[in-house]
Amino acid sequence: MRRLSIARSVRLALLALTLGLAGVTGLGVASLYNARQRYEDHLANAYGLEAEAGKLLAAGVVEEATLRTARGARARRLRRRARQAFDATAAEAANLARADPISQGLVAQMVTAQAAVRATHARPGAALRSRASLTALAARQATRREHDRRQASDDARRAIIAIGVGALLALLTVLGFVAAVLVQLRQPLDALVGAARRLAEGDLAVRVPVSGPSELRTLAATFNAMAADLTTALGKLEEQRRSLAVIIESLGDALLVLDAEGRVTTANPQAQRLVPELHPGVRAAEAEPPLPPIADAIAGEVTVQRGNRTLAVTAAHLEGASGSVVWTLRDVSERARLERLKSEFVATASHELRSPLTSIKGFVELLAQTPRMTVRQREFVDIIRVSTNRLVDLVNDLLDVARVEAGQAEIHRRPVDLAEVITEVAGLMGPRLADKDQTLDIDLDEQTPRALADPSRVRQIVMNLLTNAHLYTDPGGRLGVRLSPGPHSVVLEVSDTGHGMTEEELSHLFERFYRGGEGAVAPGSGLGLAIVKSLVDLHAGTIRVSSVIGEGSTFTLELPRAVEPGEVVAPRHALRGKRVLVVDDEPDIARLIAACLAPFGVETVVASDGQEGVRLLRSEHFDALTLDILMPGMSGFEVLRTLRSDPELSRIPVVVVSVFSGREALSGEWVVSKPIDAEELADALGAAVLAGRVRLLVVGRAQARPHLERTLARLGIEHEWATGQEGAAQLCAQRHFEVALVDAGLAQPRAVLDALNLRGRRLRRSVVVFSMGEHSPGFARLDAEPVQIDDAGAAVLALLETEAPDE
Repeated sequence: MRRLSIARSVRLALLALTLGLAGVTGLGVASLYNARQRYEDHLANAYGLEAEAGKLLAAGVVEEATLRTARGARARRLRRRARQAFDATAAEAANLARADPISQGLVAQMVTAQAAVRATHARPGAALRSRASLTALAARQATRREHDRRQASDDARRAIIAIGVGALLALLTVLGFVAAVLVQLRQPLDALVGAARRLAEGDLAVRVPVSGPSELRTLAATFNAMAADLTTALGKLEEQRRSLAVIIESLGDALLVLDAEGRVTTANPQAQRLVPELHPGVRAAEAEPPLPPIADAIAGEVTVQRGNRTLAVTAAHLEGASGSVVWTLRDVSERARLERLKSEFVATASHELRSPLTSIKGFVELLAQTPRMTVRQREFVDIIRVSTNRLVDLVNDLLDVARVEAGQAEIHRRPVDLAEVITEVAGLMGPRLADKDQTLDIDLDEQTPRALADPSRVRQIVMNLLTNAHLYTDPGGRLGVRLSPGPHSVVLEVSDTGHGMTEEELSHLFERFYRGGEGAVAPGSGLGLAIVKSLVDLHAGTIRVSSVIGEGSTFTLELPRAVEPGEVVAPRHALRGKRVLVVDDEPDIARLIAACLAPFGVETVVASDGQEGVRLLRSEHFDALTLDILMPGMSGFEVLRTLRSDPELSRIPVVVVSVFSGREALSGEWVVSKPIDAEELADALGAAVLAGRVRLLVVGRAQARPHLERTLARLGIEHEWATGQEGAAQLCAQRHFEVALVDAGLAQPRAVLDALNLRGRRLRRSVVVFSMGEHSPGFARLDAEPVQIDDAGAAVLALLETEAPDE
């Protein structure tokens, strides 16, 4: 039985039970059938014998009657026939009576009585004896039938009892067999259960004996193999854990693990060195300064300054760890220092190069005007002029890159007609296109609105794109410029029939110093498209490229749409009722500035030099000032240094209005060049007033950002973005905000409201809540209903126009 499987044992038991029950049932049914057959046979014999007795009586009566008839031949024949009939019937009756001796004796008596009748020639006494025997024979058959019925009943009862007893014995036999199987199963199963319990408790050395039926033997062998594999696997895991612990401890990067509540659970030694305040058990949000917003850190590397260290921070969710987040902090102070040194070197070298290049360019142009030069001399001068122009372009590109990297690149947006810019750039590109016999197709949609952009920067973007298309298109090729309106933007497309670009080239297209293709056909620094991408990003626009090898490329640029005529222009509207100081040493220019600002409801006061301007600023209240740079005595630069060093005047908005071209020296200031454009001056001064008066903090979901940023950019409202409570708290700790625009659909909106610390000059209402159309249960108890996202910009603008209470 130990070698049999459980299934085979059960099958054998069931088979034995089936066979036993079938055998007992068969025997019982056969016994019942035999009893019934005997009863029927005896019954038929009794009825047959009784019938034959009647026939025998009738034959005797017939024969008796013939014996009484007259004698003669015919009588003899009748008597002979009657006798033969009686004898045949008596023989049949005797044959049926063989089964019962008593009946056989009664039949013999009837035959004897008939013989007496024959001998006495039918005397009455002999016939009576024959009839008495017949009556006795009939009674005997009735008795036999009753006896046979009782015998059949007894046989049937004994057969049923035999069936029951046999079935019971078969069942007991099978139960005994099953019990024996279960006895054999119990010990191995108990051993397996006990071993499994010990294994669950951590006893990896437990094993079970291989015994019992084949299934249990297989199960025991599998359990032992599993325990051995588990021991091996846990050993490897422990070894890997130790290795991982050593790796984490030896990492040059700081590693922090935060649970779902933002509490530090793990910190490696490098983390204890770089951020000792973030030790296990501390809430990261309570540290000073806190970690950057988790959404930003997950999206990419975020650089933060902690003391004298620059840290690059990234984050990632731990799968299956109930909301835990792993943070990696890398000390990039040296890298940041090298980047600063590189940027400073590029900027310094570019500045130092501009002066000699200006001299070279100027004197070469003067030299080119000299009439007394030979053809060879003029050729040399042209080469110097072209090379100088290339150097000037390269230096300007390097300066732009340096400004972007240093975060000093500024744009002064105003409504711009891009059609005018495209026409101007096309005119400048005309001679260069003619040299290569190239055709420029211009398609300007008259329904295109103005763009909200910096005109000089847009001119630079279009020039770089067209120059790139010109350089990488063969002679005789075609270039195209198409301007059209978009849903919320202005779309500019620059296409060419040039060489096209591969996927690899497209992936590096906007990298600095990258030039597509091996042995590029045109000279260049590889900075043009990188600068284009940076300028487009500064405008909150987008740029994308499609290209096919051998067919050409298409650059598609989208810039924010400006406010249409008849709509409120936010920067200009902010000037109404403001008091502006005009500092300029030329009275006519000062009067011109005042006249340009008068239609916008601006009160102007004029100062004729820098000293007077500083004196007026310290003695009177002004909302902003315009400042000339090239003034005798105290120059505009000295005025700026004085203002920025004075805590009381450091935040006053300043717009520089000057012919001075050194914009790099005015990095960070609003600049309007002379001759003055009234609209440009109003836009620049209005934007400066808004930027100096208020800082807007937007706290919202990522899906709301594209639409809302387009609206704020169109209205000229500068802002900063956070995605949740931690980011809002961090920004409020770093900067001064007056107004907060909060998304009603945030997961924990009230926690965001609690985290706001608006430390700027308070207005009567400093929080605007917006909704994307969905129900906002988190703000159900606010006094004001959330505004729709399309109306959020107007609500903020109306709030900014509200006068602050006296303090």
